[in-house]
Amino acid sequence: MTRKYSGWVFGTLLLMILLSGCRAGVQSETVIIPDNGETGHTPQSSSSIRIKAIYRLPDEYTNEGYWLGWTSSDSIIGSFKTAGIPEQFNLKRLTYPYEHSENMKVINSSARMELSPDGKYAADITGSNTRTSLKVVSLKDGKETEIDAFRDGGQEFLQDISWSGNSRYLSYLVVNVYESDKNSVHLYDMQTHTSIRYELKNFGKRDTLLSVNISDDGRSALFTLSESRRPGKTVIMFGRVSDSDIEIVYKREIGQEQYTWISNDQFAFLGPDGTLYEYDQRNSELSVILENVSAFKFSDDKKFIAYSLKGEDAVYAGKMQGRNVVYREPVYHGIEPSDMYWNKDHTKLLLQGATPYTNSFAGQNDSAKGPSFIIELE
Repeated sequence: MTRKYSGWVFGTLLLMILLSGCRAGVQSETVIIPDNGETGHTPQSSSSIRIKAIYRLPDEYTNEGYWLGWTSSDSIIGSFKTAGIPEQFNLKRLTYPYEHSENMKVINSSARMELSPDGKYAADITGSNTRTSLKVVSLKDGKETEIDAFRDGGQEFLQDISWSGNSRYLSYLVVNVYESDKNSVHLYDMQTHTSIRYELKNFGKRDTLLSVNISDDGRSALFTLSESRRPGKTVIMFGRVSDSDIEIVYKREIGQEQYTWISNDQFAFLGPDGTLYEYDQRNSELSVILENVSAFKFSDDKKFIAYSLKGEDAVYAGKMQGRNVVYREPVYHGIEPSDMYWNKDHTKLLLQGATPYTNSFAGQNDSAKGPSFIIELE
């Protein structure tokens, strides 16, 4: 009996020691389960936007032309007048540290140029005494490809050009002077080197078409127009592209011709009161992104936004989380931007605009556009 009792006591003591050791080794841990139900470490939130450096570009690149945008993460390109030859422009590239430019190509009688978002091509409208030509210029080798041409004094004229966000499509708006139901949009495919024409028959005969922009997949189009029944009012319209025509499915008044695609189904635009909206055609939902905005520019991947506010001479930058702008910070004071361009990896922002000591920007080739700056972010 004694041996049995001693063994029972020894076993009980051993069990208590083991349990005590287990309790000492237990540590509490909080597990955060995301909305998708998967477990794991949640990514740390990024810090706020910080300025690394500011470069003021030489005034010679302000007074004699205009910037087109970025050709790489460290290079910008612009179109500038040739001294002593007013009808001639030089394409110039400016690379870090943004002090000395490189001449790329001479353009004769350029009325307007648009840089493709990938920085590889420029669409160029040139004119002569008899015709207007639309060309695509390769910035790699300077090769020019004529896309279309219009006889001066003819029935049709070129109203607007724009690139899709992925640089695949060049769209241009052609207005018929005498027959508005023959206004058309042309879609040039850079991959297939073919063009498709869509007649615009569902627009008001007295309305004035202003601009066009095609989505990345080429299946949707945005237009702006000035309505004849409401002088001074500008309207944005969303249309679906079919094999034969474009059907308008959404229309809304805007304050300025500032709008952009966010995806093939979503676009952003400024309302008359400065509200920055996003419209999603999949559920017909209109959402507010920001208020009291005077100008805005998304990065190519739509993860960052630069904007200015009404009544302020400052530029802000922020990161996008869905429709929300987070970590917004002022990146430059003392400018009312007329142009804003993000570089490819959204680490630099090119600004040009009026300062309190210059006149407001009046047109793309206006020499009173104001000074230019590059804001480098960490």
